[in-house]
Parts: sequence; structure tokens; C-alpha cells
Amino acid sequence: MSTPVEAPKASGSNMPEWVRPVKTTEDPVLKVYNSLTRTKEEFVPTQGRRVDWYNCGPTVYDASHMGHARNYLTQDIVRRILRDYFGYDVNFVMNITDIDDKIILRARESHLLAETIKSHPALSSDLVTTAKTAFTAFVQRKLLKALPTPIDPPSGDNEDGLAHFDAILQKATSDAEFTTAAKEKEEKFTMYLASLSKASEAIRLAEKRLTAQEGGAEAVKELVDGAADVLGPYLGETLGHTIQDPILVSRELAAYWEGKYFEDMDRLHVLRPDTVTRVSEYVPEIVDFVQRIVENGFAYEGGGSVWFDVTKFEGAEGDGFRHEYAKLQPGSKGNRKLLDEGEGALTGSQGKRQAADFALWKAKSKPGEPAWPSPWGEGRPGWHIECSVMASEVLGRGMDIHSGGVDLMFPHHDNELAQAEAYHGCQQWVNYFLHTGHLHIEGLKMSKSLKNFITIDEALRDYSARQLRLAFMLQSWNAKMDFKKDLISDVKAKEETIDNFFTNVKARINQAGTGPSPDGKHHYDEAEKTLMADYHRAQHEFRVALCDSFNTFAAIGVLMDLIGKTNVYFARSPTYNAGVIETIALWVSRMLRMFGLGEGENTSIGWGKAGDAAAGGVDLEQHLDKYIKAMSSFRDEVRKIAIAGGSSKDILVLCDRFRDQELVNLGVQLDDGQGADGGALYKLVDPAILIRQREEKAQAAADKAAKKAATAAAAEAKRIAALEKGKTPPLELFKPPQVAEGLYSKWDENGLPTHDGEGKEISKNAGKKLVKDWNAQVKAHEAYLAWQQEQK
Repeated sequence: MSTPVEAPKASGSNMPEWVRPVKTTEDPVLKVYNSLTRTKEEFVPTQGRRVDWYNCGPTVYDASHMGHARNYLTQDIVRRILRDYFGYDVNFVMNITDIDDKIILRARESHLLAETIKSHPALSSDLVTTAKTAFTAFVQRKLLKALPTPIDPPSGDNEDGLAHFDAILQKATSDAEFTTAAKEKEEKFTMYLASLSKASEAIRLAEKRLTAQEGGAEAVKELVDGAADVLGPYLGETLGHTIQDPILVSRELAAYWEGKYFEDMDRLHVLRPDTVTRVSEYVPEIVDFVQRIVENGFAYEGGGSVWFDVTKFEGAEGDGFRHEYAKLQPGSKGNRKLLDEGEGALTGSQGKRQAADFALWKAKSKPGEPAWPSPWGEGRPGWHIECSVMASEVLGRGMDIHSGGVDLMFPHHDNELAQAEAYHGCQQWVNYFLHTGHLHIEGLKMSKSLKNFITIDEALRDYSARQLRLAFMLQSWNAKMDFKKDLISDVKAKEETIDNFFTNVKARINQAGTGPSPDGKHHYDEAEKTLMADYHRAQHEFRVALCDSFNTFAAIGVLMDLIGKTNVYFARSPTYNAGVIETIALWVSRMLRMFGLGEGENTSIGWGKAGDAAAGGVDLEQHLDKYIKAMSSFRDEVRKIAIAGGSSKDILVLCDRFRDQELVNLGVQLDDGQGADGGALYKLVDPAILIRQREEKAQAAADKAAKKAATAAAAEAKRIAALEKGKTPPLELFKPPQVAEGLYSKWDENGLPTHDGEGKEISKNAGKKLVKDWNAQVKAHEAYLAWQQEQK
């Protein structure tokens, strides 16, 4: 009977040491930069795998621009990483701000401008006078305040806005120091000049038409549209009370621009929110929320408005904690400019006790403003309270993530936090605040006055949605981003490298086919082992990058490095393992699609663009027809050459033309000699890309030929110029008119000077130089005569 063997003792585990896994690489932990703590913190959702996320959405009163793209594309990338890479169930809530001072102003002005056009079937002196009055008001209210030094109108009449503007414009265009000082005083100075210039042209044209007794409905529209920047605010001030349904007018404008916003986001492939909240749909809840804050002692009524009492809130005792105000940007508490901008252009200060207090509910100040009922009278919600209420209604007493642009940190997000924490009686309403960085264009802040303001629609005319997304991914999401030509060049280069990688891999996989290797060998040798080790290392480094607060720049770098190593493998390996390259290409494809850089199934190689499928649902015969026609036509040409007894050179020329013309137009790229058997390797590529490359190659060849021709022409011109110098016979070289009259006075029988103009004998050294020049001219003249003989 044998003696039992005692199992080894496990330290801290029932598993024997010899079967316990050995951990060789630390698994990275996801850390996120949190604006609340200004540090990177481990990301720990409060409800397991579910992430509650509230994102500040757009204020819908105008077209979305590249600043919006920077914010919403960046949030979309992070959302996809959390959902599709880390596997979280992301509950993404976004608001639409459709009640706001900017919307009220824009809606009111747009409505009144449209009504003006509708009510004037033809130009009238009254309408032109109104436009001139509005122009003068704009000059006085906006432009004069921006001037570093006063400028009087030529007539001395300050009511003559057009003449006054002309004087200011002349000064601005002729005095650079004056313009610089004006811009420093008012950053919108250049924009004011542009608006007034456009309005001035429209008004003066209308005056000419009136004098000529011309001008129908189209002339009215040209005047109103041209002067809209000055006429709109004036009509809003003087005729705003005539609007019958201000709520409807504001809602129509907001609904229009909301639709345009989502169209732009769809074009950028930004995921739709799981829940969309609109302020106009939450007014009753906002009123109740404000009432609770008042009851909790952190707000007061004044002048029909309700104001948040910052002093009472800050430092107030909670359940084992003290309330803090301006957690995100404590240094901005007393910034009056930011506080005033946060309140809005239509918000007064009646009833406000302290400068730092902000409006929770705004009293209706003028007729024609949209207003809703409340215990404090008719009014509308304050901007900051809107998000606090909607986020609380959908997500409850707290959330994991709150996001928005860095420009919203103070006062908007700081005020949101204060309101919500005053309402809920909690210390921390948001766990992680994510703020995307500013967008600059070529080093400058995007601004209409700088003429670098780019709407999303304009951007998508020059760049694809993928290129914009990739550009944003090559920058840190929470840092200032500079959108410049060098960045786009880098993006396009990376995109082309990835395109070529996918087409190369697919071509080689198609050539290799499926099943066992034809030569019966495994082809998993040192090169393949090294490449697979690179692949597994890349997967780890990719995870490390994304765990480092979503470092997409580093993650893309990992993918590009792996693609480069795979390309080196292709170049160095006469044979290749299709399984290895397919595994790598599929992973790269999945990661790119995870970022939203492509769409489609995760079982295919490539970006997953629409239309990648071979037939795309089209009838097979219809799909193959153009390829069969091309092959049939090629065969006919080969037969003609053979029947006519043509040479092999003729056939090769035909083959090259078939490769470079017909196949390129069909999206087939042939790489001669690149196949495993030494034949051609075929790749399926977007025909537009191949055609563009062919045209660029042809253009480069044409440019090279033109440069060569220009060089040859220059050389020929230089040769002819040298020959022309030999036109003068040596005997006449030193005599007038070849030299100045009186330079020499005597010559020998060969025409060489012996005495200078004053009758003095030429010195020995000077004579040697003259002989040298004479001998050179003898050779040049002989060459000239020979050239002339050739021309006959």
C-alpha cells in the first residue's frame, strides 16, 4: 500500500501554489481627471456597472459651430469608451436650453424683422428712416463706447449716424494704433464695424432706389436683411410689446435650431442621448424646486425675482458637513464680468441684495417677453436652475458624471452645484465633473470678429466627420485644443496609413484563402511570434492609455505603432500567416469603431463604412456587370493584338492601361510582384481614392516634365545668350559702339587697343587682360558663326 502524498500548503488560499496563476502584468485602473478635485481619481460608479451621466446641452438659438463640435464630439468619444470598451451601462441625459435670454432676444428680433418684410410690399421713406434711426442708435449704444478716443461726425450732428460711422471707419482703417486700442477695449469692435458697414450699404442703396422711385418687395427684403444687425435690436426695443404670443415665437425658433443641432450631431456620428430634457417642459418642476430652496433658507424673493443667497449658503451647516460655494473655480467668486454674463442680457438686478447672488426665477421685465406663472408673479427660470432641476428629476439626488465645456465651470456649474445641494441638503451632488477644453483656430480664439468662426456645416464641407473626430482625439480632451493645418495634415496622413493597412491586409487574406496552408507548413515562426507579442503588448498599452483619463492620443499612437510593425512584417516575410494578420486587423478595426471612427459589425476588417459590403444588397448580376464588361473588353483588345501579329510590348502596354485606367475606375488596385507567388496582389479600394491618387501621380509627372522642360529651356536660352555674345568680330571688340567713345584712341591690326583715350600707351598688365578677352572672343565668334551656319 503506497503512502499518500501531502499537497503543498497554500498561503492565503486553498489552491496549491503549483496551480495558482502567476500575475506578471498589473491590470491598470481607470482614472479620470475630475474638475472638482483637480486631480485624476479612480473611477468608481455608485451603482456598479451603471453610470449616470448628465451633459449640458446646447442653447438653441443659432447654428452649431466648431466649439460645439469640440464639446459634444469629445463627450461622445468618452461615452463610447466607457460603454464599448470598459463595458459600463451608460445612462446619458442631455438638456436642451430652450428658455434663455439669448433665445428670447433672437426670436423677438427674427419675428419682428420677418413681420417688417411682410408688412411692406414696397420701399417707403418711413422704412428707410426707421433703418437710419436704428443705425444711429447702434452707433451710439455700441460703437461709441468702444472708441479709445472720441470722434465727432463731420457735420457736428451726433444724430447723423451714417456720417458719424463714416468718420469712425476712416479713422479705423487709417490708424492701426487706434484700431488696436479699440479692440483691446471691446473685442467685438471689428464685428461692430462689419455689421455697420453692411447696414450702411443697404440703407444707402435703399435711399437711391427711393430717389429713383424704384423698389418693390425684393428691395424691402434686401434692406431689412442688410440692416438686420442694427434693425433687429431696435425693433425688439420699440415693438417687442406687439408680439401676441412670445412663448410660441421663442419655441418656434428654439425648435428650429434644435432640429439643426441634431442634424449636425448625426452628421458627426454623435450618439443620441438616452434622455433629452427641454427647459420649456420642466417649468412646473422648476417652480417647485425654487420654492424648496426658499423654504430651506437659501433664497429670497426680491422685485418679483427669486435670488440665491450665496452668503447664507456658503459655510452653512449640513448633516455633518459645511456647504461650499464655487467648488470648481473658487477664485472666480467675485468676477463681476462672469457673473453678469451668467445672468443674461435681459436680467435686471431689482431686489438683489448682494452682487454675488444669482437669479433662480426672473421676473418678467417688459411686455412681449415669454413668461410663466409662479408664486412670485409671471417670469421665467434662471439659466443655472434649469440644469439642476432637470438633472435631479431624471437622475435623482446625485450622479456619477456631469460634463460640459470649460467655459461653463463658473458661474454655471458652480451655481448648479450650490442650488442642487441647497435643495437636496447634500454635500456632493456630482462625483466627477468632466470639462472639455477651449477650441482655438490657428492659435486664436474662435470669433466672428476675427473671421475664423466656423460652423459645423462649414467644417463638414472641408473635412469628413471621421477626420474631425480623429483630430479631437489627437488632443487631450480637457486641454485647450488648437485646430490648425498641421493637425489636419497629421490626421489625413494617419487616415491614409490606416486605409492602406486595411486594403493591404484584406488583399493578402483574400489571396491566402481559408483552410490549411498549401505547402503544409504552419508559418508560425519567430516573425509571427514576435508580431503576436507586439499585438498583446499593444492591447495592454492601449488599455493603459485609456485608463489614464481617456488618453486617446496615446491610444491612437499604440494602434499606429502596431500597424507599422505589421507593415514591417509584410515587407520582411516572403510568406505570411493570414490568421495572425487577420487577428490584428480585426482588433484594430474594433478599436477604431469603438471610438466612433467607423460604424458597422465587429466581425469585419476596416472602418466599417456604409457600402463596404461587396454587393451591398444589390443584385449579383448588376453588381458584377461592370467588372465583366471591363474584363471582356480587355480580352477583345488582347485578341486584336494577337490576330494582327502585334508584339509582346503592345500587350504589356495594354496590360498597364487596364491596370491604371479600367481597374482603378472600378476600385481595384493591382500591386505587381507583391503576391505570394510573385504575381500581382489585388486590393479593393474606394474608386475615388484610387482615381485621386492616379490624378495626383499624373499631376506630379506633369509637374516634373514641366520643370524639366523649363530647365531645358533655361539652359537653351543661356546657351543662345552665350552664343550671341560671340556675334561681334574680334576686330571690332574694343571699338565703338562695343565700348564707349573715347575709351581707346589707337588699335593694332587685330583690333587690340594700344593707347587709351588720352593717348597714353596701354600698360603691360592691362594689355595682357585685353589679349585674354580678345582670344576668348575669337573662340566665341567662331562658335557664333558655326551656330549661324546650322540655322540655315
